[in-house]
Amino acid sequence: MRTVVLPLLILSAAACAQQPWSIGARGHYGFLWAHRPASWILVEGHAGATELFVERQVEGDRAWHRSYGMPRYGVLAVHTRMANPERIGDAINLMPYLTFPLAQGERLSFGLRVGWGVGYIAKPFDRLENTRQIAIGSRINGALQLMPELRYDAGRLGLHFGLSLDHWSNGSARQPNLGLNFLSLALGASYALGHAPPQRTVPETRGFERERREFCVVGAFGMSESGRPLNGQYSVYVLSADASWRVGGKGALCAGIDAFNKGDLPTVLPGLEGRSRAELTQAGAHIGGSLLMGRGELLFHFGGYLFSPEPDDAPVYQRTGMRYRLGKHLLASVCLKTHFATADHWEFGIGYRWN
Repeated sequence: MRTVVLPLLILSAAACAQQPWSIGARGHYGFLWAHRPASWILVEGHAGATELFVERQVEGDRAWHRSYGMPRYGVLAVHTRMANPERIGDAINLMPYLTFPLAQGERLSFGLRVGWGVGYIAKPFDRLENTRQIAIGSRINGALQLMPELRYDAGRLGLHFGLSLDHWSNGSARQPNLGLNFLSLALGASYALGHAPPQRTVPETRGFERERREFCVVGAFGMSESGRPLNGQYSVYVLSADASWRVGGKGALCAGIDAFNKGDLPTVLPGLEGRSRAELTQAGAHIGGSLLMGRGELLFHFGGYLFSPEPDDAPVYQRTGMRYRLGKHLLASVCLKTHFATADHWEFGIGYRWN
């Protein structure tokens, strides 16, 4: 559930009583998209999904609301009955989301919905009973949804049409972890529980919500299982430090350094067997950027290893995730570290920031 708590904190900061809630439902029809050749063994046909959601539009009293065109935020639940019930079974997603407007008219609008939360897979890999399920090794996973959406508003009624991509992954906390992708067409409707107030222009009475330059240090913890089967889970400790520079009102650029202490390194680098835990440490440097949204931000880092106790087949790494300010200096962080399309581990962290 930790993968859903931080997004909920970010979205709740936008809450305002003046905008009405809307409730809605969508029907999805699509197929399991085999993004890797090994995943074709799980593809057996088309499948349907049912979605329920609640959402509302931000009020516009924050600078980032207007910078992103007055997005909508909400929570959704999706139930998917996969076309391979014997190997995958049902899939359920629960996630908060933001819908960013990309083009808007009086009634017709086009936007991108981005959701991140928790997902459930009924039948994960089992070495005795479900060996052909080579995509997911755990029931509880992280879930991501991207959906370009066309929306038509007729008073309190809204009609929705979109193309949805749902992804499940456990971040290599348990193997296998090739991930599952469900690509679908979505058609739905929503109904506002009240009348929206007239759009009004709120004068900008404050400057940017972020200082031009900031520094932060984040300590994080995660669990990882290497690609070798049945090696078990190992702890991961991460220490990161970076400096960031705000660019306009919506973004920031950053540069920093990382240290990763990974208990599973001897399982992928046999030359490290018998080494002390302190010797299982890699160091790297990263550059990246962030999309700023009030107290929250979406971050993207690209880094390379400067030191490894043994040569690593993956010399570069990426980090994608969220940070949320809990106070003037304290922040919380949830990130996923990857080697391109291969997940390495989750990072659940607490940090300290200053100007």
